[in-house]
Amino acid sequence: MADDTLAELARAILAVRRDRRRELPAELFGGELAYELLLVLFVADARGERLTGFTALEQIGGVSATGRRWIEYLTREKLILGDGEGDLSDTLTLTAKALNALEGWLSRARETLDGFPGDNDPAWARLSR
Repeated sequence: MADDTLAELARAILAVRRDRRRELPAELFGGELAYELLLVLFVADARGERLTGFTALEQIGGVSATGRRWIEYLTREKLILGDGEGDLSDTLTLTAKALNALEGWLSRARETLDGFPGDNDPAWARLSR
């Protein structure tokens, strides 16, 4: 199961990524569906939840055809497992390989961001919630 504090960082990253679409064209951010799928599954894992491909894609605003291709890719790379026939109704689970990679990256990200630009900065406090 994913580390709760790292899952909160992953959730915050997803929130910030969604929020940028309010100010900038969404087309600028269309190329990271697989990455967002991994983050969504990481957060779900920490909460003890299991998501289907449909549910995970819905959370990130992904399109089914593109999402299916990325789920197939992530499965081939042994980053996720599905529990069914390989369609979007399968429940998806992160593999140990994915959990270890995400935990390592999120831990380094947390160290990089720790105290930046300062714990007393109200703007930073709002972002880190």
